[in-house]
Amino acid sequence: MIKRRLAACAALLGLLAASPAPAQQAVDASGPIDLHRVDPEANLVEELVVNARLPGPAWWKVSDADTTVYVLGVPAMVPNDLKVDDSVLRRRLDGANVLIMGQEAEVGVMRIVALAMGGKRYFISDRPMRQTLPPDLRARLEARLAAMKEKPDSMDEVKPAFAGFLVAHSQDGSVSISLGGVTDRIRQIARDKTIAKRPRIQNLPGYSLVDAIKTLGGAPQPLQALCLDAGLRQAESGEGGIKATAERWARGEVREVVSADRGFSRCLASTPSIAGELREGQADAVKAIAAALKQPGKAVAVIELRSLLAEGGVLEQLKAKGFTVETPGV
Repeated sequence: MIKRRLAACAALLGLLAASPAPAQQAVDASGPIDLHRVDPEANLVEELVVNARLPGPAWWKVSDADTTVYVLGVPAMVPNDLKVDDSVLRRRLDGANVLIMGQEAEVGVMRIVALAMGGKRYFISDRPMRQTLPPDLRARLEARLAAMKEKPDSMDEVKPAFAGFLVAHSQDGSVSISLGGVTDRIRQIARDKTIAKRPRIQNLPGYSLVDAIKTLGGAPQPLQALCLDAGLRQAESGEGGIKATAERWARGEVREVVSADRGFSRCLASTPSIAGELREGQADAVKAIAAALKQPGKAVAVIELRSLLAEGGVLEQLKAKGFTVETPGV
């Protein structure tokens, strides 16, 4: 896993201490958020959620008469030191026409620095943030701040959604975001000279994590609270929770992985503008896989796990187009 250490955010923490889809719901202050109508990854297709039969992570297959696309579902976060059996991956990459790398969050370090320097204008709270929270959420936030060795009022100047982001990714007084480890490793393997016939690599468009975070600055109160709760859940599970889920993924235990708490990614997927980008990523993956099926032989695709298995997600869309979809249990 490549861990991008965002040192500029440490200064931000110090500043805070000192001072084609279904119709979407309009997320506003009018009432509770119905995640079923906003979050494109909230509901999964149960028959597609199957544990692996072969060693290593789980694979799905999409095929027509003369082509098979092997699809690997990957989680959003994986620790740096995770050991994964890549024997099946290497075998399937060898001789593949194309390796399709699905949508990923993009982190621009300079943009994160700019966000840290000018972020207050996006996230300042009109009144002390803890006063806007229900008692149970406030108590959990204060407990987390104590664990971070921060004062109870250290985040009172910012809105709950941004506080959720900070607590979810805070480590040792700075903010650390781990992205791209699994997918970067897959790209490296695809270029490895030990593979006799290496595939062409097709990288699908990603989305900006910085822009996603900025969007949360204008989120209404119900979504603000949801995002703080999501960030706290990720922080409360800690590195141990992320590690345990990743190890289950490496063993092909799909059911256990998708039943684990989604952490701050649940907040992002519940924000309409970001949910729209996730749906665009699903559409891009469907288009790329359908195109790969036009060339006889085999191909490999790597898609975020929940996007792959969601209702209206990648596999369900491909099945609707008439392609054969097989689960890891076949």
